[in-house]
Amino acid sequence: MRSVLFFYTTWFRKKIITTTDLTSDIDNQIELKPTIQLSDKSNLNFSDTMIYDRLEEEVLPYRVLKAIVSDGNSNFELTIRKSSIESDDLIESIIYPVLFLFLLLLTGFFIINWYVSKKLWRPFYQTLEQLERYKLNENSNSFSNTPITEFSELNKTLNTMIDKIQSDFISQKQFIENASHEIQTPLAIIKAKIELLIQSKNLNESDMQLIQSIYNASNKLSSLNKALLLLSKIENNQFTNSETIEIEPLIEKTLGHFEDMVLLKNISIEKKYLSPVSLSMDPVLADILISNLIQNAIRHNITNGSIIIKLSDNCISISNTSKSSVSNTDELFQRFKKNEGSAESIGLGLAIIKEICENYKIRLNYSCSNSIHTLQLNC
Repeated sequence: MRSVLFFYTTWFRKKIITTTDLTSDIDNQIELKPTIQLSDKSNLNFSDTMIYDRLEEEVLPYRVLKAIVSDGNSNFELTIRKSSIESDDLIESIIYPVLFLFLLLLTGFFIINWYVSKKLWRPFYQTLEQLERYKLNENSNSFSNTPITEFSELNKTLNTMIDKIQSDFISQKQFIENASHEIQTPLAIIKAKIELLIQSKNLNESDMQLIQSIYNASNKLSSLNKALLLLSKIENNQFTNSETIEIEPLIEKTLGHFEDMVLLKNISIEKKYLSPVSLSMDPVLADILISNLIQNAIRHNITNGSIIIKLSDNCISISNTSKSSVSNTDELFQRFKKNEGSAESIGLGLAIIKEICENYKIRLNYSCSNSIHTLQLNC
């Protein structure tokens, strides 16, 4: 700005100006008035004002510079006005295109990145999808090779791992089946021999008690072997047959099987069939599920106790009276967990119930209130 003042001061020295209003070709409005004030650097003054523009026909903001200049003989008050609206227009004309270009480039970058990533990671997601569908007891297609080296190596490793798992599964399955079969045979022989021995006339009371103890132990070992084999088959999804099972007639049939145990403890049974309930599952597992539920309610019941069986809104609820208490419900469904009053139990009944429920996505809940224990299945 000092250079501008120097320019105008030099020009005034060359030519005496008698006009009081000038406008330059660079769109600067210049006004020059004679004054008696002396030229001084301290008289340099900047300010902002609003001036009516005849061309724009509106009031616009201006930046104003006032100073006292001299041509050597006279002093003049120089006023230079510059419209600031042009600077704003210039800024807007630069910012908006740059901002638009930036957004365009950013959008293009995201689109290209999304497309490339989708194409690049497609083999990986295909592998994940195959892993989610994979079932151990079913033959599964092997993972294919891909043009991407890393994913191709991953698929080769997965193929090797799954082949190993499948081989181990088949070996374990065959071992369990063979071991179960081999154990059942000598157990059956032991039980048959014990039954023959019991019929002997040369046994005294002490011998009979020992033989009875051996017979009970062999029965328990046989039941344990069958229960472990059943758990193994359920975990390995070997029950693939699925039918719609009506629960009410299945409960009635099961209660008939345990009629002697109910009469022995003089247990009263209350039935509340509010609505029909059906399950889509293997008939064998359905029979085992209901049988274990009712047997558990009878076995852990008290003499002259009661059992309440309720069917309603896809819910199976079996409640029974009991003197026993459960301190830790998390351990209730663990294998071989049983209370002190169930010496004849092998501790796998509730574990089998839990395994069947998990296999068919049935919610299993346990609750206890006022010595009434309730197992509830939400289908």
